[in-house]
Amino acid sequence: MNKPSIPKSLFLTALSLMILFTFSCKGEKAVDGVSEATRSGYWPNMARLADHYREIGEVTGVTDLDTAILIDGNDNKLFLVHAPEGELKILKTYDISASKYGYGAERGSNKTPWGVHRIAGKYGAGQPLGMSFYDRRPTGQIATIYTDTTNVEVDPVTSRIIWLNGLEDVNSTSYWRFVYIHGTHEEGLLGTPQSKGCIRMGNREVIDLFERVSTGTYVNIIRPEPDILREKE
Repeated sequence: MNKPSIPKSLFLTALSLMILFTFSCKGEKAVDGVSEATRSGYWPNMARLADHYREIGEVTGVTDLDTAILIDGNDNKLFLVHAPEGELKILKTYDISASKYGYGAERGSNKTPWGVHRIAGKYGAGQPLGMSFYDRRPTGQIATIYTDTTNVEVDPVTSRIIWLNGLEDVNSTSYWRFVYIHGTHEEGLLGTPQSKGCIRMGNREVIDLFERVSTGTYVNIIRPEPDILREKE
């Protein structure tokens, strides 16, 4: 007796659903605390991040370090992290833009400093999304936010300001160079180096980060690996 055959179209539909379900499940599964990253297809280098999280403790002498910010120049990402029971976990991942002039601490260089910092101050609480600031004071002007690749010469500081203070010799100028984490009107360029030394974020994202961190939170800015290799040559 011949077995009934399954129509080819029905078989292909069932196979497609199985594949979709399989990859959807993988996207939701947390691996090293990065389920959000897996959904987008992006995988951070957790070993690299863990090394630089530990570096904060080595520089500061803090033995009970928990929530911190890691900014990875390799991937143009900012990670809000903590380490319950000693295992690094990512709480949030944000796209950023560091300096288009590279990494360094020289006054007037417009470069992004690397190394361990702490949040010295937070400005802009309660201001509307897109508010422009001058000298950390709201100007009353709401910036036009570009979500395409528009690149203009003016560089307003928008929405929120998180002011960084360098804790190492290599970044001792950060505070007086006014190195901030702040919102940008050029959101479409995030993920590529574009700033004049600061760390740019999307406006909703910098407001979100602002609410999650406090003054005194430690920040480690990690140079891109090609930048480190060039220095050794």
